[in-house]
Order: sequence, then C-alpha cells, then structure tokens
Amino acid sequence: MFNLIILIMMSLAWASSYVVISTVELILSPLSISAALTTVGAIVMVFIVRVIQRRPLLPTLISNPVPLLVMSLTAISLPQLSVVIAEKDVAPGLAAVIGTTVPVATFLVSAFILKTTPKNWINLLGIFVAVAGIVTFADPKELMAHKGAISSIGIMMAGGLVFVANGIYAQRATCHLDQIALTTWILIFAAIGLSTLALVFEGGLPEALLNTKVLMEIGFGGAITMAAAYYLYYFLLARAGPSFACLYAFLVPPLGVLLSVMFAGMTLNVLNVVGLGVSLMGLALVFIGNARSGNRS
Repeated sequence: MFNLIILIMMSLAWASSYVVISTVELILSPLSISAALTTVGAIVMVFIVRVIQRRPLLPTLISNPVPLLVMSLTAISLPQLSVVIAEKDVAPGLAAVIGTTVPVATFLVSAFILKTTPKNWINLLGIFVAVAGIVTFADPKELMAHKGAISSIGIMMAGGLVFVANGIYAQRATCHLDQIALTTWILIFAAIGLSTLALVFEGGLPEALLNTKVLMEIGFGGAITMAAAYYLYYFLLARAGPSFACLYAFLVPPLGVLLSVMFAGMTLNVLNVVGLGVSLMGLALVFIGNARSGNRS
C-alpha cells in the first residue's frame, strides 16, 4: 500500500508540471520558465539529499563527472525546454497524453535498434493502438485548423526521444553510481546551464519573477514537479523495483488531463475520453507483450 501511495504522489507531481507550465507560459519565456523551475528543483533536491538525509554528493561527482554533464542536457534541459516550448500551442492535457510517446519510443528503440527487447504481435499492436489513441485525443481536424500545434507536438516528441536516448546512455554509464546523488547533480548542472543561457540571451532576470504570484507558482513547480518527482521516482525504484515504478506511465496521462480540467480550464469531449482510454490500452499491450517475452525491466 505504501508503494502505491508513493507511485500516485510521484505521478501527480509529474502530471502537475503540465498545468504549472501553462499558468506561467504567458508571463515568462520558455527558457526563463525552464531555468527557474530547474533552479528551484535543484535547490530543494540539495536540501533534501544533503541537509535532511546527510547523503554525500561529492564522491559521485568526483568518480565520473562526464555522465552528469551529459545527462544534465539529455535528461533535464532539452526535454524540459521542449515541453515548455510545445505548451505555447499545446494544451496541458494534450501534452500529458503526448508524454506516453516516451515509453512507446523506448520500446521501439530497444526492440528495433538495440535489439535488447523481444518483439511480438502484442507489443507491436500496443504501439499502433497507443499512437491511434494520441491522434484521437488530439483531434486531427482541430490540429489541422491550428498548424502551429503540429510543429509544437513535433518539438515535444523530439524532446521525448532525447530523453529515451538519455535512458539508454544512463543505463550503461551510470549504473554504478548513487542514483539519488546523480539526479541531484544533473539538476544542479541543468539549472546552471539553463540559467546562464537565460541571463545571456534574455538580458538579465525577468521582471515578472519579482511578482509574488509568479514566484509562488515557480516555487511550487520547481519543488513539486522537479525535486519531488525525481526524488520519489528513485525512492520508489529502490523500494519496489523498475517493473512497479514504470507504472507511472499509466497514471500521468489521466492525472494530467484531470488536473487540466480542474485548474487549466480544459473541457473534455468524447474524442478526448476515447483517445485517452485507447492510448492507455496501447501502453498496457506494450507492457503485457514485454512481460510475455520475459522482459520485465
């Protein structure tokens, strides 16, 4: 029961990121939003890991700094920035559903390129069904009327592919490292990199960050959607293993849609409900197919 509670909390934290981004999207630029959220997330993560847990961080950095720098770009900076850019034209609920392309792309890469995951008709059918569900949810007629949304979806999916590549790289390069310390460092390096770019290209600190409401939204977003989400993921991974932790893929899309309805003014229609259900069914088929092939990781 405790593992299930952690799973739900982690999924809520990730799902809320789409709504948080949409609330500050009109006030700050994508680069400033990404830098601010990541900076807050890094500060909170350091406080949890170093101050509360008194967990050493330097040994992880000293032992192998290169993967930390690479992953700050591929695990945090580029995927986060792609989502923020996409939400200029994509509603948070749709963004949450598009996020299902990450586990789908992970399977495709591991099955067809790396050939580490067996293929069978069940998981291949699941890929087709999941994609069909995303298309249904997005409503092709609505997308054709807003061409900018198509390119934004492409940007978000490209960020997801970078995240998939990061996962493959991390599995090989960081399996011997303390994963909590690793996550803390990649947040720190991502925050430094994004903040530097924001200061250079946007001419300094945005005045909107002096607004109390914006500061509260950024503070909540960084603490919950960055620090808490990543920390809870690795906490759950250590307790329950990857097969249980990866179930977040089924919870984030419906929770993202629910939060969008509650806090972002999203109105559900029949296509949204059907598309969400179909995409989750597709994910389930992918997981079932992998399990039958003996791949439970």
